[in-house]
Amino acid sequence: MNLNNIFATLDSQIPIVALEVLSPEEATIIQWLTTQAQEKLESPVFFWNLGVSGLEQCLIADDGGLVFKPVPEYKRPAHADPLLYIFEYINSFDGVSVFILDDVHPFVGKNSPQLSWEILTRIKNLYHRLKPTEKRIIFLGQNIELHESLVRLIPFAEVPLPTVEQVQEHLYSYLNYLSESATEQDVPFRVLLTTEERESLSRAALGLTLEEISDFLRLTVKERLSSNGITIDRTVTPLVVKYKTRLLAQMGIELGKPATIPFGGLDLLRDWLIRRRRLFTQQARSLNLPQPKGVLLAGPPGTGKTLIAKNIASILNLPLLQLDIASMLGSLVGESEGNVRRALKTAEAIAPCVLWMDEIEKALSGSSDTSGVSQRILGNILSFMSECTAGVFVVATCNDPSALPSELKRKGRFDENFFVDLPTEPERVQILKIHLERFGIALQQEYLEAIAANTNKFSGAELETLAAEAALLAFDEDRPQQVTLGDLMQCCENITPLAVNDAAAIERMQAWSKTARAASSTVQTTTKSLRTPRLRNIN
Repeated sequence: MNLNNIFATLDSQIPIVALEVLSPEEATIIQWLTTQAQEKLESPVFFWNLGVSGLEQCLIADDGGLVFKPVPEYKRPAHADPLLYIFEYINSFDGVSVFILDDVHPFVGKNSPQLSWEILTRIKNLYHRLKPTEKRIIFLGQNIELHESLVRLIPFAEVPLPTVEQVQEHLYSYLNYLSESATEQDVPFRVLLTTEERESLSRAALGLTLEEISDFLRLTVKERLSSNGITIDRTVTPLVVKYKTRLLAQMGIELGKPATIPFGGLDLLRDWLIRRRRLFTQQARSLNLPQPKGVLLAGPPGTGKTLIAKNIASILNLPLLQLDIASMLGSLVGESEGNVRRALKTAEAIAPCVLWMDEIEKALSGSSDTSGVSQRILGNILSFMSECTAGVFVVATCNDPSALPSELKRKGRFDENFFVDLPTEPERVQILKIHLERFGIALQQEYLEAIAANTNKFSGAELETLAAEAALLAFDEDRPQQVTLGDLMQCCENITPLAVNDAAAIERMQAWSKTARAASSTVQTTTKSLRTPRLRNIN
């Protein structure tokens, strides 16, 4: 059921519908439902939840605001169950009406510990009894997951996050409202935004609800109030990003920062990404070219998959979102799945973007999950990947592909499954060069090649450690940034690669790589002599 069809549904002798909405938007949606019910059904609207002592009628004030008026006829006996009583009241109510029942779904939720069979039965009975009447019920709440016996009875819809056009329109109207309020108080109010800056501000606010955007604007106006009045200009854009970052972090979504370190090697993966960069442009979308779905990056720990994920966003010129599934796991039944669904919808609202899921096997393996949460979360992610057309590029990293559900690894789920192996010798040269330069050290190419030839089986993380340890050694000996080949070899001897310590696990992973696409070109391994290098300080 589409949100815009909710009243057509109610007017078609379907007496109960469920509407999922984010908590910040509840008041806005209740106001919209009240207006729509009056216009399309000529019906009064009533509101009830467990936090309200009685029943309230929803009214639209002269200024367009929402008003709740207690219903004096609603008198629940002290001993009566609140939920059962409201059902009885609705059943006996006389006349056209729409009842919004808020947060009822935990009592009729699938696998919910609060599930009441008496309430479930009452709802089914009420559904059939209300069909021939003009009384209607809207279940409202967040993370709604109805019991199986209600799924085919009660249509479900959700309130989507606003589009960029809706955000832009809301920003324009709400800034006008704030300007009028300031003018009434003789406070100068200036909006100094060009058309391009308004668009940038709107895009920066994507992923927020309209109510959250209103909250942000009110807070910003309060903070910017000075003796010269209030000025809204382009400096507001980074503030809304900061505000959004804080809110999304509470949902388990991190707004990733651009990669500050490039990744070395992986030429095949890099070329594959560059060829798909233009598919996210407006030109490609206008031609209805298929949007890339994403990549699975599997490989031994320390091979730079996290760094690659951050760099992918830079290569594709897209914002980066990191999805922390572990932080979304809740104690209530349906809460975890609801949190993941909400996060995926947020990514869709911000799209085009890169959505990064780090070490996805830990969240989805489900080896110790007896409640089926991991399987349901996996189902949400798979459905999202197959249905989303907004331009969300999913990057999933994995240290142990054998722990991944087979549904996620099958061909076609991602655009490609890439195997990120231990770096080849030329890649080790690039990686060492990158990390040495971070410390202001430039080693001649022939000596980089020499050390690379003698660090076989080192991962990217171990090469980073090698560079850092050598830089520290030189600093301790009062020759900062003067790292010698001897320093590197001395530090190299103190590092035992994981590929040596856990050779069997690496070999199993490399065997799996035959089912995936290589991220790097194959090269021959060589051995070079180690001579004293000439050093250059790049500072």
